[in-house]
Amino acid sequence: MKIGNVEIENNVFLAPMAGVTEKQLKKIRKKMKCDLVYSEMVSAKGMFYESKNTHKLLESDEKERPVAVQLFGSDPVIMAQMAKRLEDMPIDIIDVNMGCPAPKIVKNGEGSALMKTPELVGKIVKALVESQKKPVTIKFRKGFDDDCINAAAEVDMIT
Repeated sequence: MKIGNVEIENNVFLAPMAGVTEKQLKKIRKKMKCDLVYSEMVSAKGMFYESKNTHKLLESDEKERPVAVQLFGSDPVIMAQMAKRLEDMPIDIIDVNMGCPAPKIVKNGEGSALMKTPELVGKIVKALVESQKKPVTIKFRKGFDDDCINAAAEVDMIT
């Protein structure tokens, strides 16, 4: 499997999990044949303001690769600037979080709240892609809520 220029041996990924996706777990996953690991959600604003806690979430090394960093934010300029900072780090993919429903994330128009502003999402993705060379992916929900559906709600199954 390939995501951009990143070769992934299998389709087993370790999803971003707040408070769980730590260095030791990332090392264990290689032994369990999990080929792609995601960081915890990383705040683009936290990076911008150089938060020590945010910096710790970005730690990874060559042995953990391929690695995806999941950024969250709502400002295309800040998101792009922070993605550019990741270029020289042992990080292979930048993933945009559009799925987190936590109230403290949503109240800032970030995470799943981005599902309500597809035009803003377009600006964020465009800015990320133009700012650096790593592939950009998105984690999203079918919509913000039952009244705001952006993705197909039903899939026909072939039996």
